[in-house]
Amino acid sequence: MRKVVLAFFVFLVVGGILITQLKNQKQSSSFTYVITETSGPTSFDPLEADNTSNLPPARMIYATPLEASDESQLTSRVLSSFTYNTKTKLLEWTVKDGLQFEDGAPITADEIAFAVARMAFSRPKFPVIKSIAGLNQWLETKNGLKTYPAGLRIEGNKIFISFDEEVDHPMFRFCLELFSIIPKRCVDLNNGKINCDKIPASGHYRLENTNTNELVFVKRNDSKIGGLNTPKKITFKYLSPESFASQVDAVLGDNVVVAGNELQYSVETIKMLTAQKSLKHLPASRFATIQLNQNTEAFKDKNCRLYFANIFRQVNYEITNQPIESSIFTKVLLAYESLSDMNNTYSLTEKEIEKCKKHFQESKIKWGYSESEKGGLFFQVLTKTFERLNAPITTPIVFKNRADHSSAYAAATVDIFNAGSGFWALDPSGDLKMLFTPKLHKALEPITEDKNLQDLLAKIDGSKESFAKVNRYLFQDAKFNIYTHPRRFFVAKDRETLAELPFAVTSPAPWQVFKVQ
Repeated sequence: MRKVVLAFFVFLVVGGILITQLKNQKQSSSFTYVITETSGPTSFDPLEADNTSNLPPARMIYATPLEASDESQLTSRVLSSFTYNTKTKLLEWTVKDGLQFEDGAPITADEIAFAVARMAFSRPKFPVIKSIAGLNQWLETKNGLKTYPAGLRIEGNKIFISFDEEVDHPMFRFCLELFSIIPKRCVDLNNGKINCDKIPASGHYRLENTNTNELVFVKRNDSKIGGLNTPKKITFKYLSPESFASQVDAVLGDNVVVAGNELQYSVETIKMLTAQKSLKHLPASRFATIQLNQNTEAFKDKNCRLYFANIFRQVNYEITNQPIESSIFTKVLLAYESLSDMNNTYSLTEKEIEKCKKHFQESKIKWGYSESEKGGLFFQVLTKTFERLNAPITTPIVFKNRADHSSAYAAATVDIFNAGSGFWALDPSGDLKMLFTPKLHKALEPITEDKNLQDLLAKIDGSKESFAKVNRYLFQDAKFNIYTHPRRFFVAKDRETLAELPFAVTSPAPWQVFKVQ
């Protein structure tokens, strides 16, 4: 009997050790995050973090003054307190002690305030930033970043930001990676440009290599993030949607999560991934848009822009089976309007349609795509649209990356650009104004220069009608054409790898998608 008990005891001990070893192996092993929506990053400068390809790496290596939790509550890893007084229009932040960059240099109140000042210097018309007291006078001094606006003050470990007008939800803007905290010494104070070869990390992870096609991030300490166990090492890899779809089983190995956008995948591929793998969608809180440059010969006529956009919407539906949309606001937002709603406000006459048909049959549309987009769904829909219009098929320009493509579009070298974004349900007004901030996004410059649009944005008061006026103007003007509301998704080979996704945030951080014991 004693031998049986002893053997059973040994079995439990050995079994417990093995289980612990397996758990530790799961926790300490490397994880792989495969991005199929974009190619690798073009910059690690926080001011370029609004570019879709640059955003995931920025989230890994940089801290921001504030963050949004899974429950859409404000938190901070660098501030011990943060308050906003609506009467005095004053933000007050208290900086934690003992903060460090990856190289051991301290993260001070000045470093955090500098993140705000650098945004103000480069993008003074950005929502919230434009309301900082003394901003315009400061910009006129031509002292660069050697001083700060009067409304941005530092007193010991406290930062004060005062506004000269009422600002709705000012805290949430400072969650954006555009306000990432970097060492002040890494910036030329005269022009605001980065002057460090490698910017020391302030966030949860540090970048171990500089190969932008395969990035390796290592966790800076062993503590949990948001109460969760997270990978000690995450490797970013980049694949085109077509490459992933053709080798799903080979890509989805152990500890691998693939991030994608259903806009870039066929209905059959999504069905296959749903049936055979562990796939989770984020809510349909994003929009996809085809931008038509009014400064080009093919699209200078407003009615013909709308006609082209409507044909594109129909072709996209036929190929992808994704519902046709035309509203910049998705169904999760109060200001959503359907395509029939939009058509009730403005539609083309038969005479205008016939005129546009003839126009496109005689027009040579200049277009292009980045290397990673060749053969993708947008590419297919666009070429099919050309065929539907009987438009002459011109030779496309192939760009190395999306950044080069957007610059060419802004310069009217190409007539068409495709993009996508989404709005935060907590502050759609701020997001809308941010999206169309002049000089913020290169590809939006032909649109943000529109005075009528800027006037409508300035009049947004939170009412459904004020949102509707912007929405309808975009539809009728047809430079910025929403055609569907796609969802982002994450997929792994099984449920043991893919974590429950935090739906309260627009998009989870890469470390949040892995299930780590």
